[in-house]
Amino acid sequence: MIRESGNLNPGQLKRRALSEMHIRFGSSWFHSEPGFQAVKKAFFEAPELFAGGEVIWKTRNKAVRKVTLPAEYGGITLAFKDYAGIKPLRYALRCSKTALEAANYRAFTALGIPMATLLFAGDDRRNFRLNRSFLATRFAEGYVDGREFLPGGSLRGTPEQKEFIDRNLVYVAGLHSIHCFHKAVRVFNFLWKPLGDGKIDIVWIDVASCRFLSVPGCVFRKYMVKDLAMFFRDLELPDEELRNALENYRKHNPNCALSGNRLFEAVRAEAARPR
Repeated sequence: MIRESGNLNPGQLKRRALSEMHIRFGSSWFHSEPGFQAVKKAFFEAPELFAGGEVIWKTRNKAVRKVTLPAEYGGITLAFKDYAGIKPLRYALRCSKTALEAANYRAFTALGIPMATLLFAGDDRRNFRLNRSFLATRFAEGYVDGREFLPGGSLRGTPEQKEFIDRNLVYVAGLHSIHCFHKAVRVFNFLWKPLGDGKIDIVWIDVASCRFLSVPGCVFRKYMVKDLAMFFRDLELPDEELRNALENYRKHNPNCALSGNRLFEAVRAEAARPR
């Protein structure tokens, strides 16, 4: 379940986060979460530290590195996401992916979702042109993603797999109940570590694509199904396990408005579509 956040709805939480981070479209901005002044100091005094480290993920325009700072900068290990080579003027009059993701981190944390700890985020802009964008979170030491629960994985069919699916679907259901379209519900974006006896701890990462949609419930259903289909397309569960997982989801989404059979058929059909 996700928790209430005073009188603010999720969209307002996100807008407040963007305001508090002092996002600007015309020039550079930098936001550091309270308590991480040493990390901020490292970024500006020793930028070479963030150019090194182990590459966790890399595409043409994005690199994610595991960076451990020296003791004089707090000795913290972080995951540093760095966007470069962005198309000219693509984000001239709108938020960068980094700004939206940082706002989602703050909004989801306020809602009680177990997020990785946000450290800082920022844009390098000149005359509205976005040249570079970056975000850092505390590295989730000891956690791994859910790829070993996929077909052929070493943990396929274990109690940890069921717990991984059920726990994450509780949070996804809570977000769907307030019309949040995640857009990246994949086992690779949910980290976990074992606690023993089949119990696990969970941390979420990579929420850049999440959007709060002001649409009627009958319209939002298609987004709900898309999220669930993305998750179960990867997992390829037998029908009975899929039905059980979706029943758990329905219990935690009071606004689902689909019967168990209708949801099962819709998710299975969407998951079967070509990628």
